[in-house]
Amino acid sequence: MDFANSLLQLVSNLWGLASKPLGYICNMKGNINSLRNANNQLKAKSRDVLARVEHEEEGGRAQRTEEVRNWLGNIQEFVHGVDQVLQEAEEREQIKCLSRCLQPNCQSSHKLGKRVYQMLDEARELQTMDGEFRVVTSLLPPPPVLDMPMDQPVGLDISKFNKVWKWVVNEKQVEVIGLYGMGGVGKTTFMRSIERELSRANNGFHIVIWVVVSRPVNTDRIQDTIRRRLGIKDEHWEGWSWDERIHHLCQALTRKKFVLLLDDLWARLDLSKIGIPCLGLESGFKVVFTTRLKHVCDQMGASKTLEVQCLMPKESLKLFKKNIGKSLVDCHEEIQYLAKDIVEECKGLPLALITVGQAMAGKDSPREWRNALTTLRNNPYKLSGMVEELYHILEFSYNSLNNPTQQACFIYCCLFPEDYPMIPDDLINLWIGEGLLRDADDDVYHMRDEGELVLGDLKRACLLESGCNHSGPYVKMHDVIRDMATWITRDRGQGENKLLVIEKQEDMSAKMISRWGEAEKVSLWGEWIQNVNQTPPSCSQLKTLFLRETKIRLVPRGFFNSMTACLTVLDLSNSEHIELFPEEICNLINLWYLNLSSTRISELPVKIKNLTHLQWLLLDNTSVPFLIPTGAIASLPLNVFSQWGIHEQTLGQVKEEEIVEELGCMPNLIDFSIEVFNSSSALKIFQYPSLRRSIRRVVINKCQVLTCIPIRCSPMESNGFLHLEQLCLWCCTMLKEIEITQEVGRAPNYSYFPSLVIVRIRKCGFLDLSWVVHIPKLQELIIDECDSMEKIIGDGFAQEGLAASGLFSRLKRLHIASLPNLTSIWERTLPFPQLKSLVITECPRLGKLPLDSNSARESLEEVHVDADWWAKLEWEDDAARAHFTAKVQYSTPFA
Repeated sequence: MDFANSLLQLVSNLWGLASKPLGYICNMKGNINSLRNANNQLKAKSRDVLARVEHEEEGGRAQRTEEVRNWLGNIQEFVHGVDQVLQEAEEREQIKCLSRCLQPNCQSSHKLGKRVYQMLDEARELQTMDGEFRVVTSLLPPPPVLDMPMDQPVGLDISKFNKVWKWVVNEKQVEVIGLYGMGGVGKTTFMRSIERELSRANNGFHIVIWVVVSRPVNTDRIQDTIRRRLGIKDEHWEGWSWDERIHHLCQALTRKKFVLLLDDLWARLDLSKIGIPCLGLESGFKVVFTTRLKHVCDQMGASKTLEVQCLMPKESLKLFKKNIGKSLVDCHEEIQYLAKDIVEECKGLPLALITVGQAMAGKDSPREWRNALTTLRNNPYKLSGMVEELYHILEFSYNSLNNPTQQACFIYCCLFPEDYPMIPDDLINLWIGEGLLRDADDDVYHMRDEGELVLGDLKRACLLESGCNHSGPYVKMHDVIRDMATWITRDRGQGENKLLVIEKQEDMSAKMISRWGEAEKVSLWGEWIQNVNQTPPSCSQLKTLFLRETKIRLVPRGFFNSMTACLTVLDLSNSEHIELFPEEICNLINLWYLNLSSTRISELPVKIKNLTHLQWLLLDNTSVPFLIPTGAIASLPLNVFSQWGIHEQTLGQVKEEEIVEELGCMPNLIDFSIEVFNSSSALKIFQYPSLRRSIRRVVINKCQVLTCIPIRCSPMESNGFLHLEQLCLWCCTMLKEIEITQEVGRAPNYSYFPSLVIVRIRKCGFLDLSWVVHIPKLQELIIDECDSMEKIIGDGFAQEGLAASGLFSRLKRLHIASLPNLTSIWERTLPFPQLKSLVITECPRLGKLPLDSNSARESLEEVHVDADWWAKLEWEDDAARAHFTAKVQYSTPFA
């Protein structure tokens, strides 16, 4: 029995070992069919999954998950293996067997059958995996820099670019960088170049984020742009509150070293309120922004700023050629010359060059190019694309101005010719005379302050450019900005005759002057205007007329007759050939502002008293002698009277005194400038309270009998020289003292000269100028040929108190020359914190200066001295000698 059971167990085990191999062979045909079906199903399913994956990957912001990647790879490998097995099975089917029951090769059949069986199991496993793919892709991390298409910039200033690049990449202490400049000058292109370079360089930044700010500021859009660059999902973002959004943005950015590029900023943007973490030296964060408004750089706390400027002529031509779409070499020869003239009209402004270049694309006729140049010079708004592509963009700067006053003052600059350097004081005076600046009390000083503010705003808005020449500082308009302003003034091209600026004699023809009937402002300007032969038609709307810097000798009779209704501003200044005062001016009953400066007019008519609205009368640098009839101006409501810049006696002894007395009795006069030659007139200016309150500039010249100017002013009263800015004392050889009521040893009394900034003295008899200690804002002190002077600051003041008062703390220019007896400027050293220019010549007895190594450390620009005298000078310390010697220019060769 035991034997039988053992045998049965053995047979059972042997059959189990044999049944699988037999099953591989016997069931092969059915298994192959099942495998073929499973293979087809897997192919179909893999195609579905791959299509879903590729759809989600299309935007470039997602990538397939590792699980899906592996499954698709396994499917591809499995399908390839199945195809090989099925091909082998087909080949076997074609071989005829010797026996109907057995395959020709049992061993190979067993092997194939086993592979088919195993593949069926693998297919079942692969089929179940795809059902788990609820997510087939994951979001990609944002690229460090988005790859933006960009042409190679033309005219990029490499030195400036390298400077900004260094600020961004190398200088940790530079956190915020401002790029400013006028509209269309290429600020965005400059910053795009920075962005592109960041994408190329291994600079250590994790991400660069570009945001267009513009106006009005939309903080939601700014935040959305930033979070998308950080890869924050929509569903998360939309579920967060405002505070949560700020928190998550701040947290995400804190973990990264980033550069934030803000384009087109118009006002301060509080970065903390949109989720930007606090900047700091350890953070490595950088913010770079562009703006048209320079003061935005200050508001944003920019560590460094850079002005993006117009292109140079060579680069301008290159950019223009690029935009006309072809080489000028193959064009008509005349077109090549015209192209250079057209480029010159654009004055290096990239947006203008691009706009005009595109307008000229495809034009092959010299006639078309000549017409375009004429249009660009006379009516540029008529050129294709100028309004839409250029003026509307530039107009954003105009619209950004805070109020209508700023806009009106900006537009007024169109009256000046192209590229004209406008003297700030002259321009502001015209604004006031025109009524653009107003004050409740008609206080011209307050209005000048407002004008300075407006001028600063226009410069900070990059609508005016600053400069300096031999005459001093000036402002001017870029030609394209001026064209845009003129277009606005002319009702955006609808009223061509509202503003006329005439610089050529041919424009004084009868046909051209007939246009004056529609004009509100007319400006005749420049040496090419030599004659006025035509009488204009009825100028019922004309408010402003300039005849400036012309060569006109005579204004014809009847010229002003049609202007009586509205004309308020008449400026004949610097027309040096005009000799006779046109008496018809006296009929301009609404005239507010009359400027006859630098003409050869030598006399005012009595009828000038008819100008009952005249508030400004300017007679600077007028002819010698100049007669103002007694009583002619006494009844005028003048706010401003100026007869300045004369170096000879212009009024008789009696007439001068009468004029000074009349000025002293004018109730509305708050600003007058004058040069007097009579001692009695001089004393009246210093003694009459009404004149003391209104004098702004005064020259006392050749008053040979004047020995002392007494000034009585109580420290408790505000009746000093409130507005006196400039005091010149020339050739008063007997004048030894300006006597100011002051106790010995007392501190300076700043109520005497609170506004005085310039003191010039020549050929006077002073022993010292101790009275200048009462001038707190003194900026320029010039002393020349005063043989008696021994000290600048004499005795009578407590030295400690005087030093503590800030003596000479605002002085910028100290020029002393030909003072043979001068021994001291002051006994103690002074800091001179703002001193820029020091000139000392022909002062042989001056052995020491009030300077040490701390004096003028940062401000000094030039020192002009006699070489031999400088070599012998005694110094407080060697460091002071070295510091000042480094700036020296010698008036004689150094031995």
